Amino acid sequence: MNGFFPRPGETVRARGGTRSGKRGVVVATAAGRAKVRFDGRSGTRWVRSGNLSSTGSSSQPWILPVKAALILFLVVPGIRFVVVHLWTHGGLDGFATALGNQMGQAALAWGHLLTTDPLGALLHLGFLGVVSRLMHW
Repeated sequence: MNGFFPRPGETVRARGGTRSGKRGVVVATAAGRAKVRFDGRSGTRWVRSGNLSSTGSSSQPWILPVKAALILFLVVPGIRFVVVHLWTHGGLDGFATALGNQMGQAALAWGHLLTTDPLGALLHLGFLGVVSRLMHW
């Protein structure tokens, strides 16, 4: 085992076997194996991850900066909430109650948004779906 775990979309090179030296793109992974679409072939083939090496070039170089931005987009509001609570209350006293109140207000705001602007609510839910899909890429 070489400790290399390919991810979907990653460009790899086969080592050993009949496809030795051929380049391909990982389509899926499962149980220490990778499904690879080799260059010049229309089909895919399952290959042990130990028989693959990274070529160092990903077919999706944009995914890492996008994930970093999404993590910031999702984490910064939570950090801001904690900092504002600590600043205004001088400690964590009442933090659980404040968090529960905010969650209840957010649920009421969603209900209000769904009734007053259903198209905007659907667009927002679509955006959250895209964010979720990108985070699991």
